[in-house]
Amino acid sequence: MGSNLRRPGGTSTEVITLTRAEIERAGAGSLAEAIAGLPQNFGGTATEDTSLTSADTRSLNNSLASGVNLRGLGSDATLTLVNGRRVAGSGGKGDFTDLSLIPLLLVERVEVLPDGASAIYGSDAVGGVINVVLRKSFTGAETRVRVGASTQGGGEDVQAGQLFGLSWRSGHLIAAYDYERREKLGAWQRRFTQSADLRPFGGSDWRLFFSNPATILDVDPKTRALVPMYGVPVGQNGSNLKAQDFLPGGNFQNQLEGSDILPTQEHHVGYAAAEQELAPKVRLFAEGRFAQRKYEFDGPGAVGAFQITPINPFFVSPTGASSTIVAYSFYDELGPSHNVGRVQAWSGTAGAQVDGPAGWLAELYVNAARERTSTRSENLLNSSYVNEALGSSPDLPQTSFSTAHDGFLNLFGSGRVNSPAILDFISQGFTAERFRSQIRAANVKADGPLFALPGGKARAAIGASIRDEDFLREGESFLSGVTPVSLSRTDASRTVKAVFAEVLLPLVGDGAGSPGLRRVEVTGAVRHESYSDFGSTTNPKVSLLWEPFSGVSLIGSYGTSFRAPALRELRDRLGVSATQLPNGKGGQTPVIFLSGGNPDLQPERAKSVNASLRWVPPSVPRLTLQATYFATRFRGRIEQPALENSSLVLGSPAYAPFVQFVNPATSPADRALVLDLMSRPGSNVPSFFPPELFQAIVDGRYVNSGELFVRGFDLLASHSFPLGGGTANGSLNATYLIDYKRRLTPIAAAVDQVATIGNPTDLRARGSFGWTKGAFGYYAGVNYVHGYIDNISVPARPVGSWTTADLQLRYDGRSGPWKNISVALSIQNLFDTDPPFANRRSGHGYDATNADPLGRYISLQVTTRW
Repeated sequence: MGSNLRRPGGTSTEVITLTRAEIERAGAGSLAEAIAGLPQNFGGTATEDTSLTSADTRSLNNSLASGVNLRGLGSDATLTLVNGRRVAGSGGKGDFTDLSLIPLLLVERVEVLPDGASAIYGSDAVGGVINVVLRKSFTGAETRVRVGASTQGGGEDVQAGQLFGLSWRSGHLIAAYDYERREKLGAWQRRFTQSADLRPFGGSDWRLFFSNPATILDVDPKTRALVPMYGVPVGQNGSNLKAQDFLPGGNFQNQLEGSDILPTQEHHVGYAAAEQELAPKVRLFAEGRFAQRKYEFDGPGAVGAFQITPINPFFVSPTGASSTIVAYSFYDELGPSHNVGRVQAWSGTAGAQVDGPAGWLAELYVNAARERTSTRSENLLNSSYVNEALGSSPDLPQTSFSTAHDGFLNLFGSGRVNSPAILDFISQGFTAERFRSQIRAANVKADGPLFALPGGKARAAIGASIRDEDFLREGESFLSGVTPVSLSRTDASRTVKAVFAEVLLPLVGDGAGSPGLRRVEVTGAVRHESYSDFGSTTNPKVSLLWEPFSGVSLIGSYGTSFRAPALRELRDRLGVSATQLPNGKGGQTPVIFLSGGNPDLQPERAKSVNASLRWVPPSVPRLTLQATYFATRFRGRIEQPALENSSLVLGSPAYAPFVQFVNPATSPADRALVLDLMSRPGSNVPSFFPPELFQAIVDGRYVNSGELFVRGFDLLASHSFPLGGGTANGSLNATYLIDYKRRLTPIAAAVDQVATIGNPTDLRARGSFGWTKGAFGYYAGVNYVHGYIDNISVPARPVGSWTTADLQLRYDGRSGPWKNISVALSIQNLFDTDPPFANRRSGHGYDATNADPLGRYISLQVTTRW
């Protein structure tokens, strides 16, 4: 891991290794859960609950996958490999790997390299690399069953897996199947997500004025925004409502009612791998994996603001106006929105290893992987049907609905006042999307010794690869009109060619040097990649290992890394729309707003420095202490600053690069530019809008604008020693962040966001202690997340620290009737400690980027070999 070289001794790259046994002793039921617990990982992007609670604003996790985000540099900037090879991407851009498709039953170990490594692996290895090594050799059969549930309710989990393996003199074969079903967790099942009114916790009331009974809106004369003015009274059906019956202010409703914070997930995974010695120096290998994951969850109910006129027989205005704007929630009548999805992924690899002369080894392999995702959201409003049912538009001849026959939609009642015929008609809206991400690659590599140096043999590795990448996104929307409309389609591909080399120079050998120079090694690596769509990039890395004394080693490295733009970021169709944005002077300005991909994007680039001090004292066996300093400056990050901050874009100088002020009334060039944009294929600007209306063009497309600087320390310690006739093991893994500075645009000031809501906190740690004697084992762990600041609330408020404890009791049968049977009872979050309160605008009273909502979770796992 972290090198293309086979190394006979230690390495100049520090890697954190998690074995399957260590993961299971921690009580984790999945690979994603185990990696999420690493202090080096930030859970703010590409996870299930950050997606469903709107905490993730930086990734398109349409399929509710589980990704990795080392150092908080982004799930798309952490490269995840399976057996050292790339797999097809997940999410709405296909830019990260879904760990939930890799069951723990198949895992031999996980290697974590928390350092930039594009010189070895190419694109995406900015925050680091995760290599999941699957089991390849096994003899016999193994059956695994695990059941678990939260004591607060929700999240019940059942897993069952079967493994078979055969071995013979010249090869081996392994095959496995794994099944898992985890039930959803509803917002109503946790006190801190039951209601968006967070005042009982000391927070704010984030309930919406889209309600039932409805809220009447009007324009604020100062801000020109729609604000609540009156509330429809409770306990009437809207038939005899009078102007004087309205209540001043407005009504508010809990938008979280009926929604989920974790989805139902069901997985099926099959895996097979084989290796055969064809000749004394030639070995063939092949492996394949297929996975299917289905999920479903309920989201907030449909809401909307509707202008109603006297054509509707239920119309009444509290002010005597000729029309009324009504903010209404359909949850009481339609229930929540319903969302389902299916992910299918497969990967296959075949290759050969050949032992060459003089200790060289050559490897050639081809691999292919594909992931298909389909999503559907239904029980949504069709705005055309709503307007027809309100009487705001004439009866549509393409529908069987008629207000004369079926009645008018009533938004002035309280509770369920509309007929099933009306509700079934207006709730036919849906959206459906389909994604396909795939890769095909061929790789060749050779490594071996070169010549003798004072510290041993110099070694080198050389290789080349070619990779094709494809991405497809398509779908339909039925939120308006009488027939579904196709979504903007993206169908893109590219070819990536790479050559790479690496060299190891052992300048001083083990114990051969003078005092202070017991061992010195220098490693250099470089990789050049050429992309068919944007050009080429070259990334070097140099590492130094210096062992001045026995047991003491210092390791330093410097390298550059990059992330290639995702195909969707490059090729999404240009979107042109008309909107109004705040102008910073208290008013609104009509603008042309651009969205979509940007073919001029360049790679995101990073420079990383790592320095480690490792101490393995000879006088204390099996004790390891290590401290690592890391720093990464990540430039040219692909962002959508104008889209993410649309309310500030016209009034702040920081967003000036994305705004072009125009005056079509006096400038022929500006008029021609606006007309050109309005006529583009991706434009939805109504043709009857005069070009003179618009005063600015705002570029909300993907651009290379951001910068992120991350700096901090890792502390690692482990010790194994005899205790009470058995063996004790202790470990500590902690990360302390000094800086997490983000610059959104080239001319904006860098803002340190460490220890603020939605960002990595400054200190995360996990400590564990275990003791085994004979067949019995006891393991305990403590997880700590330091407190931070909610700087979004006004005034800013603290978010408390979070400490949880885990416990496991284990039996591994070694003889008698219980031979080859293992039983593990695990309790995570032993004391059922709720996440610290966070006053989030979504109404969820916890920060999903730094905590999870499950509470105490008890699981029982039984494994038997036969």
